[in-house]
Amino acid sequence: MDHQQILTDEELTMLRELGKDQESAAGQSLSGYLDTPLLGLLQRADMLALEARFAGHQLHFPLYFTQGEDGFLEPRIAAPVIQELSHEHPRAWRLDTKGRLQLSGGNYQVTSLSLNGLIVQQLPSHLKRGDAVSAILILDELAPLALSGVLIREIRNQQTSIGWAINFQMNEADQERLRGWMFQHHQSTFTQAYAPPAQ
Repeated sequence: MDHQQILTDEELTMLRELGKDQESAAGQSLSGYLDTPLLGLLQRADMLALEARFAGHQLHFPLYFTQGEDGFLEPRIAAPVIQELSHEHPRAWRLDTKGRLQLSGGNYQVTSLSLNGLIVQQLPSHLKRGDAVSAILILDELAPLALSGVLIREIRNQQTSIGWAINFQMNEADQERLRGWMFQHHQSTFTQAYAPPAQ
């Protein structure tokens, strides 16, 4: 019995290549059919998210809807909020980094960064716990990010102050850019965990 080839060679190649793309997840379209009642319910939800757990981390991907060229609504995901699960309580993932904080005319080295906190070295000695700061965060490959924060903890080595932990906020657009930047660095740091399973 003769077997007809259902797919062309090009279609077969395309199907084999699906899922091999390693693009950033930020802004990617999700495929699949959502019936009208479910779509309506999801659109009215206060917050939607996809969650993934691996390598001792929880990734919380915000989910939102955009209208496609064909007029249909498409679900999309944004860069995730990342938490470490290896502590008594989940905490924001921290990246050891070499950023800079521009504050009061000076540049200070940032040694650790999460989505709402950082550790900065050698701030002016007159600053104290509870002081509010407005600053610019400078990171490689990212436009400067304006932030406002509060000094929450002095970091000391014996009797010497070596830095401050700062809790900060920034506008929504900058926060989204920082989330995307952190996600890229998470992928680089945990390359093995992001690799597709061997077949």
